[in-house]
Amino acid sequence: MKNFRLLLAAAVLIIAAGGAYAKGAFSAHNTSSRAMAWFEYSPTTSGGTANPANYHEITSTGCLNGSQLCAIRVEKNASTGLPDATALNNIQSDIDAGTPIAGKVVFKP
Repeated sequence: MKNFRLLLAAAVLIIAAGGAYAKGAFSAHNTSSRAMAWFEYSPTTSGGTANPANYHEITSTGCLNGSQLCAIRVEKNASTGLPDATALNNIQSDIDAGTPIAGKVVFKP
């Protein structure tokens, strides 16, 4: 009976530790994937609108409606401070088409 209780206690501890680890890993992933920021397009290197290095973070956009890319709002790469390359790639067709998306892709005259 004593061995059974020890085995049960050990199993509970292992399950609790695994659950805590999984919850922490899941929370960290969700936090980083929700870190959205505005980036103004200012081409300084090759690659055009597809190159994250051609953007710098801004706090808000004062862009007007037009046909020239002004700013985008996408996930931020925490290690570089630039737009996340995958997120940028996901909206590239909208940028190329000149399609404004409220709160995400804005253009200027």
